[in-house]
Amino acid sequence: MKITASGIIVGAWLAVAPLVAFAAVLPAPFEGSSTLQADGIVKSIDPTRQSLTVLDAHGGQGSITVPDVRNLAQIRLGSKVHLRMVRNAVVRVTHGVEGAGKLASAASRDTAQNVTAEVTAVDRATGVLELKGATGSVFHIQGREPAAVASVTPGMQVSVTYSPQVSMSVAPAQ
Repeated sequence: MKITASGIIVGAWLAVAPLVAFAAVLPAPFEGSSTLQADGIVKSIDPTRQSLTVLDAHGGQGSITVPDVRNLAQIRLGSKVHLRMVRNAVVRVTHGVEGAGKLASAASRDTAQNVTAEVTAVDRATGVLELKGATGSVFHIQGREPAAVASVTPGMQVSVTYSPQVSMSVAPAQ
């Protein structure tokens, strides 16, 4: 009886130990930034609101508030512009490779400031992660410290929390 009870305890420990050990080795959260760059054609200009409506190469359009009024004076209706938006973010690994796919349903509950994604590639030299969101969109996060992404591997699930502040620049396209 003692052999059977100890066998059950050892078996249970062997079944749980990898889960406990794996949870302890998830990479620590780290800070980074996301940069979006695009070119478009100015469809309308609203100097009162300091905003532009821009049409992109795929026919999509969006309104952008121009933080620097001096740049707005240089932009003309129908001209090409280059947009650059930078947002700070905190990246948290939520599941390792074994947990891939478990968070797909959670992505629909996230707000615009939080995104759940899967790591598809890691450039350890530059600290850049390539991520694929629940909708299939691919985006990149540049880690502030390249060493912070050293233990992140493709297939891991991450949660990205964006800062509400956005740095936006609009300039005439070259």
